[in-house]
Amino acid sequence: MTIDDLVTRRWAAADEDAERVLAHEQSLLRVTPWTRWSIGLGLAALLAAIAGFVLLPRGEDDVAHFVVGMVLVGAAVVSVVVRLVVAARSRRVVGTAFPTVTTVLSARERHAVARAVDGRVRAPEDRLRIVRAAAVLRAAPHRIEETTWYSALLAALAVGSSTAAPLGGALYGVAAVLSAGAALYAGLDVARVRRALRSSPTPWEAAVTYP
Repeated sequence: MTIDDLVTRRWAAADEDAERVLAHEQSLLRVTPWTRWSIGLGLAALLAAIAGFVLLPRGEDDVAHFVVGMVLVGAAVVSVVVRLVVAARSRRVVGTAFPTVTTVLSARERHAVARAVDGRVRAPEDRLRIVRAAAVLRAAPHRIEETTWYSALLAALAVGSSTAAPLGGALYGVAAVLSAGAALYAGLDVARVRRALRSSPTPWEAAVTYP
């Protein structure tokens, strides 16, 4: 088997996955009431953790910090469990294409698809379906939900950390800040890709063709 044959097989497998994703495009992009509530509660939990970290006095027993931290950690765990259940259901419906259609591709090919989704290059006609499917999965609202709750979880751990181990609290705090930045980036990226999916032509149809 030649290298060209392997490349052809990889793209063919990705195209099959893309077909399954696009068959469920509307459901994958739908913002459900649970997603709205979950994102809202995640933001509230993150703000509560920040407020608790700043406003609650530190004492020898750290009871207030521990209680607030554990309540928020519990809320984050519940959200994660629900998200895992929803993701499992989506996986069964969509099939092996979930959560990505580019797993079978090489790193260079995955990068080319990502560049096309970003609108930096134009996708060839025979790969438009793969690029659109990758964009659909990238625009799914659960990306915001997951990163928001992950930030809230890290912030809650920072709040609940003991003064006896200040380094752990500091590390959790730094991780929470970085995670919050990632959540903000994910939110902006989801919004941008969703706009691209609604446009005609899409950015990957209007840019320059990649090899």
